[in-house]
Amino acid sequence: MRLTGRKVLVTGGAGFLGSHLCERLLAEGAGVRALDLFTSGRETNLAAVRKQIDLINSDIACEDSVLKAAKDVDSIVHLAFPMALRQRSIETRAITDILTGLLNLIRAALANNAILVYISSIAVYGNGKYIPIDESHPLEPVLMHGAVKLAGENFCRTLAVSNGLRQVILRVADIYGPRNSRISVPIKFLRQAMRNEPLTLYGDGSDSRTYTFVNDFSEAVVLSLIRPGAIGGLFNIGGDECISMRELAFAVKRITGCGSPVLFRDSPAAGRRLSIDNRKSKEILGFKPAYKIGEGLALTHQWLKETPGYY
Repeated sequence: MRLTGRKVLVTGGAGFLGSHLCERLLAEGAGVRALDLFTSGRETNLAAVRKQIDLINSDIACEDSVLKAAKDVDSIVHLAFPMALRQRSIETRAITDILTGLLNLIRAALANNAILVYISSIAVYGNGKYIPIDESHPLEPVLMHGAVKLAGENFCRTLAVSNGLRQVILRVADIYGPRNSRISVPIKFLRQAMRNEPLTLYGDGSDSRTYTFVNDFSEAVVLSLIRPGAIGGLFNIGGDECISMRELAFAVKRITGCGSPVLFRDSPAAGRRLSIDNRKSKEILGFKPAYKIGEGLALTHQWLKETPGYY
């Protein structure tokens, strides 16, 4: 076990990513403390490990709660992020709370000399100017989600220089898998196929992107905590495949065995390609995506069959 003796605080620990990460950290021998406000996180997500973790119901915007939760930990993984910002809201309170929360976590990391793993997003790049998109790509977010993630990156980098913060930034491509509370395209297609509803594509279905299965994401976080070259680093995290929406739709049909028709609608934005370069994470972190898109979809499909009332 690679994290024996380590103590890790996970913010957003009862959410989609957080619950999977808590399970993985425990499997690697770490002591785990999870902090979650339960606006979108669910305690049931942690059912398999609830008795093995210290779960705190609080807000990262509360400095006292953060400092208490982070006491004696050697690592902090920051996943908490308001669902409103993922849904393109520009609500001032949500933006203020997430940035205040990050500063609280930075203070806590500095107080404990802990590593802070900041989970960013490929949304910081905006519309791709070239492919594959590497870490040197211009940073021109087009969504508030990306703008706020980029602001958080700047906080981390600045405090690393000025205060010695030990930080790692992971820019993650779209994550899918069991317990995903946000109905992204893989989840949407699977649910539609299971109901034999049409799978709708825009343009000719050539829009494509890199996806990340949630177990691969958890492995990337573990590597960022144990690899000597990780501290101070910035890494793209994503699968090895860039799949078109047409390919995704037909993969879902094969996996589910459904009779859903695939429909095409006119769209002026067809043909966008969001291919992510993960070579740096492979070279420095030793990251090796283990799940091809078909395997990840099959595991997610199985989970959907087992939890029909989740959504």
